[in-house]
Amino acid sequence: MPMSIWVAELRVSDATAAKISSKHGLDVDDIRAAIVGVPGLTFAWHDHPVRGLRAIVELEVGTHPVLAVLYPVDDALGDTWNLGSAYRV
Repeated sequence: MPMSIWVAELRVSDATAAKISSKHGLDVDDIRAAIVGVPGLTFAWHDHPVRGLRAIVELEVGTHPVLAVLYPVDDALGDTWNLGSAYRV
């Protein structure tokens, strides 16, 4: 059964924004618009041996399916995430 995720705040470092732009041709503002405050985003947990627990989220940017890698942030509500990467499927 697919799970959904709620993202109220998405934190993106300058290095991650540069990486997804140069390597994957995606704009961080488009990624943010496709994730923040969007109900029903499908995701799956992935426990990476080095990077730890992260959520792989399915989203659409324009007409392109995209996967975003989100890392949980320790906050009171649990709805703040760090963007690790994003790439077209």
